[in-house]
Amino acid sequence: MATTATVSSKGQITLPKALREKHNLREGALVLILETSDGVLVRHGRKSLRGLLRGKIDTGRAEAEIRSLRAEWRI
Repeated sequence: MATTATVSSKGQITLPKALREKHNLREGALVLILETSDGVLVRHGRKSLRGLLRGKIDTGRAEAEIRSLRAEWRI
């Protein structure tokens, strides 16, 4: 999905409603802004990783899952 937004005089942008709803971004949500070689990337920011994996992995494969998550969150 490609969309556009305009930067305000204060340097702010508004994420389209469809994207906010799809990615569960509500008022006050923490986001991470990353500069990449292609431009700017906006990702969910998390204050804590506690509970992130609950019910999502089987303990026998925990190490591989953790490596995968670390690679995904690497800045």
